[in-house]
Amino acid sequence: MSSDDLPPALKEAAQQVVQHLTGQQLLLNTDRTAPFAQVHMFIPFVGPDGRETATIQIQSRRGKRGELDASNCRLWFDLDMKGLGATLVDVQVVDRIVSVKLHNDHEWAASLLTSGRESIHTALESLGYQLLSLRTEPMPIRTEQNSLASSEVQSYVPQPYKGVDLKI
Repeated sequence: MSSDDLPPALKEAAQQVVQHLTGQQLLLNTDRTAPFAQVHMFIPFVGPDGRETATIQIQSRRGKRGELDASNCRLWFDLDMKGLGATLVDVQVVDRIVSVKLHNDHEWAASLLTSGRESIHTALESLGYQLLSLRTEPMPIRTEQNSLASSEVQSYVPQPYKGVDLKI
């Protein structure tokens, strides 16, 4: 069966999948010689009620062989789920000490996070990490000048690393 024999809807769906995969490959292609790495992933979650999405951003130091350093990194999860609503989770790890900040406008988010504190602490401890803080804050305010609709996580993306390390 040649590509000319395929229905137009199937061709379009296949083309979208290929473009999505190509985009992911371009986003994940980083300079392995840089001291820091930034990784962006778009993960589509499909539920019974329709399509939901999440964006994950990772900033990390690189090890001697170019691997990401899980002991010193920062993770951003930009979630837009039916039950949670718009939620940003900012996880900072410094020397295996973890700080978590949850941005959500629902009042129950703080109590949900507080009730799960012990299980989060236990899970992190079993992996060799220590929980330092667990906080909730409201979502950043949307303004016309700084619209989060165009880029919701941009305010959480760190500035590019600039500087020179010099050993004498």
